Amino acid sequence: MTAQDGEPLVEWFSYADVQAHRDATPERKDNERSIDNGVITGSPVTVGKSDPFELDFCQIHARMRAAGFSTLSYGAYEMIGQRVLHAYVLRDLAPVSFMQAYFDGMWYASDPRFAEVQQSGFPVAWQLDRIDEDAQRTGDRRALALAASLRAHGMNSGVIFSLSAPQLDLSVGVGLTSELHDADWINDRVVGTALSMSLAVHRFAQPYIAARVRHVRAVVLDAEQEAVLERLVQGLPDQDIADALHLSLHKVGTHIQTLERLFKVQNRAQLAYLAARRLRA
Repeated sequence: MTAQDGEPLVEWFSYADVQAHRDATPERKDNERSIDNGVITGSPVTVGKSDPFELDFCQIHARMRAAGFSTLSYGAYEMIGQRVLHAYVLRDLAPVSFMQAYFDGMWYASDPRFAEVQQSGFPVAWQLDRIDEDAQRTGDRRALALAASLRAHGMNSGVIFSLSAPQLDLSVGVGLTSELHDADWINDRVVGTALSMSLAVHRFAQPYIAARVRHVRAVVLDAEQEAVLERLVQGLPDQDIADALHLSLHKVGTHIQTLERLFKVQNRAQLAYLAARRLRA
């Protein structure tokens, strides 16, 4: 889960992890209803179970194949602008070898599918040949690596969705890929089926991700660190923080460096952003 500078911190989870969390959480029904109220899902989604929070991944696989898809990638992202700070990624329905390289190489920064769905919020149908053509034209190394890996994994076309998790302040992306080489087959019916499966996985995963987010954001600070952080969120410069707390400028700087490490961010602006989110929570 450790990350190099600039790379997101990636936390992998599985169906078994979600199920174990559900089994160990007696109050899960109330939590799931609360989370469901904060997720834009439209009508109730049923994928082989009467309870939408019960999910059979074997049935998901079967429905994917029947609809023409071979993989489903699911990730929930803590972001600042276009930078992914922390990613919670499902490992069961897509090749980990592709997903690991996607984050290690920060290919999402040059992924036109990711950019388009983040900007528009609408489903994006895509075709590998077009991504490859654009990458060849621009010479972008990340885009070229993305296209090569998509081809190596037989991910030749597909559709990507941006879903909502407003209570967690996360961006959620779900992508389904196919071995078919054109995107003409991805009609409204196929998109609807893909969205139904995506929402089912999303609703199933949300209670587990919510628990992990609470754990990650529960950074324990001493009183002085809390005081520095609170004033940092207010936008005070270091000298004003030092004056207000009767600390040396060096001590304030040391606290800020420690806080950046604790929050796993690279600069003061990112620290203030995540700290403000923590205070709201």
